[in-house]
Amino acid sequence: DAEGYKARRKKQIEREAFRRAEEALKRGRSVQLNPMTAAERKIVHIALRDRSDVTTVSEGREPNRSVVISPVE
Repeated sequence: DAEGYKARRKKQIEREAFRRAEEALKRGRSVQLNPMTAAERKIVHIALRDRSDVTTVSEGREPNRSVVISPVE
């Protein structure tokens, strides 16, 4: 963990998750994030799990699995 890289990366992923969740709500349709590692996808799922307005699901095959964020209808 050179110079707090993991903590910085976690915050970066969380910010992206929140931003893309808002995008999904604004557009009224699902948005797909770039492919991520399992650990990074887990950060997204945890960051958004308490929100009742969006859902998350991992799709694809390794190493190209990504998170899809969808608005709740």
